[in-house]
Amino acid sequence: MSVSIKDIKDDRYSGSFEISQNALIFLRESISKNTAKNKIKLVDETNNLGKEIIKSQPNMVSIRKKISIIVYHMKRLQKSDKTIEEIKQASVNKIDEVIRNAETKRKEIGKIGAKLIFNNNKILTISSSSLVKEIFYSAHRLNRKFTVYCLESRPQNEGHLLATELSSKGISCVLTTDAMMGQVVREVNMVISGADRIYESGFVNKTGSLPLALTAHNVGVPFYVTSETDKILKEIDRSLRFYQQNPDDIIPKRNKMLSVSNLYFESVEFDYVSKIICEDGVFDINEFKTWYLED
Repeated sequence: MSVSIKDIKDDRYSGSFEISQNALIFLRESISKNTAKNKIKLVDETNNLGKEIIKSQPNMVSIRKKISIIVYHMKRLQKSDKTIEEIKQASVNKIDEVIRNAETKRKEIGKIGAKLIFNNNKILTISSSSLVKEIFYSAHRLNRKFTVYCLESRPQNEGHLLATELSSKGISCVLTTDAMMGQVVREVNMVISGADRIYESGFVNKTGSLPLALTAHNVGVPFYVTSETDKILKEIDRSLRFYQQNPDDIIPKRNKMLSVSNLYFESVEFDYVSKIICEDGVFDINEFKTWYLED
C-alpha cells in the first residue's frame, strides 16, 4: 500500500483511526527507503517528516501521539551502537507493533460497544468513525438486528459512504440530512459518535457533533462517545485549534461580498455526553475524568 502526505492531508472521509494507521504506513515506507549515511541525519529526517505528517491533520491526536512514539524510539536507538540499517529495521518493527496494538484496541472497543446494542435498536451517528463502524460490525456478528441512521455529515458527506458500506454488509441503514437530526433524534434509542481528541472538559469531532449532542441531551437520548485513550490530549498541553477549510466545499463561485466559514471540526462539552466507550470499558463521564484526565 503506497501512501503520501498529500493522501493523508486530503483524506476527509476516513475516520481518525484509518488515517493514523495510514500515516504510520507512510512513515514506515519512508524509513525503509531512507538513504541517510549517518544516524543523526536519519533521525533528523524522520523527525522532520513526522512533523509534516502531524501538520497534515493537526486535530487528530492519534497521529501526533503515534508518530511521536516512533520518533522518540529512534532517538533512543541513535544513542546505541546499532548500525543505520539496524536502527531502520528496529524502527520499522516498532511501527508494526504500534499498528498491531491500535488494531487490537479497535477490535476490543467494537466488542465492548456492541454489548450496548440490542435487537430493534435505532442508533444515530455522524461522520464516519472507524471505531463506531467496528461497534456496528461487532453487534452484527452477534446477530443483533438494529438500524443505523447516518447523517450526511456535510460538506464532505462521509455519511453517504458510511451508509453504503454498512448496508453492503447487511446492516439496515437510513441516510438522512444533517438538518433532519432534530427529528431523527426523537426516533432513536441512542447516539454514538467518534472523537478525534479528548481533553479536560470535552471532545473534538466533526462539525455537527455539537448540535447533535445538544439535541440528544435536550430530548433525553443517551449520547455515547467512542475513542481510544491515546486520543487524550489535555488543553493545558496544547490548546484547541480549528482551521478554515476550502470554501469551495460550500459554494464554488462567490462574489466579493460573499465569504464562507467552513470548519471541519468543533468541540463538544462533556455536559452533553452520557458515557465514553474506550478499550478499557464503558465509563460515566466523572469516572472517565477520574481515571484518565485528572493528575
